[in-house]
Amino acid sequence: MRVFVSQVVLFIVDLINKIKNMKSNLKFFLLAPFFMAILCESVDDTCGVESPEAYVVNVENIAESYAVDETIFINSQISSQLVNTCTPGTEPELIVDNTIFIDGVFVLKLNSSLTNLNAEVSQDYTVIYSIGEAANIDACTNSIRYLPELADDNSTYNYRLGISINTPGDYCIVNAQNNAFNTEQENNAQIFDAYNTLGDVIKFSNCGTTFTRNGTDNFYFFTVE
Repeated sequence: MRVFVSQVVLFIVDLINKIKNMKSNLKFFLLAPFFMAILCESVDDTCGVESPEAYVVNVENIAESYAVDETIFINSQISSQLVNTCTPGTEPELIVDNTIFIDGVFVLKLNSSLTNLNAEVSQDYTVIYSIGEAANIDACTNSIRYLPELADDNSTYNYRLGISINTPGDYCIVNAQNNAFNTEQENNAQIFDAYNTLGDVIKFSNCGTTFTRNGTDNFYFFTVE
C-alpha cells in the first residue's frame, strides 16, 4: 500500500511540473508577438538623411588631346536639400554637413598590355581646387576625393577643380563616387577602341581590388601629348 501511495505522489508531482512547463511555454507563445513588435519598432525608428542624387560632371575645356601639364577643368553642382527622417516633416531641408555630398574620380591610364586589365590608376597628376576642397580619406583610395562648397544662396553644393596630367598617354576619368559625366558633351569615346579588349568594360586594380566600369557613356577620354 505504501508503495502504491508513493507512486501516486510521484505521478502527481510529475504532472504538476508538466503543467508548469506548459504554462511557461504558453506564456512565451502569447508574449512572442509583443517582443517581435518591439524589435521591429526599434528598426523602424532608425532615422537619417537620404542619399544625394548623382552628380553630373561637366568638362569646361573639352578637347581630344591636351599638352603635358595642361589643366582639364571639371565642375558640378547638386541640390543641398535632402529629406531628413530624423526631423519632423517630409519636405527636403538644407543639409549643412558637406561630407554627405563627397564626390571623387579615378584618373586611369589606358593600357592594353596588362593581364585581364586594360587600365591602371594614375597618380602622376596635379590637382587644383577653385571651388570646394580635397577630402581627407583615412583609407587606401588612389583617387581624387573632394568636398563641395555650399553656394551663397544655400541652394546647391558646388565644386570646380582642375586636373593636369604629367605623362603622355591615353587616359580616361571615371567615377570613384556617385557621379557620371554629362552625356550631352563629347567624351572622345573612340580613344577607348584600341583598349576595348574585355567586352566593352574598363577594368583596373586599386588597393588590391579589381574594379570595372561598363561602357563608355559616363566617362571622359583624352590623350596627353
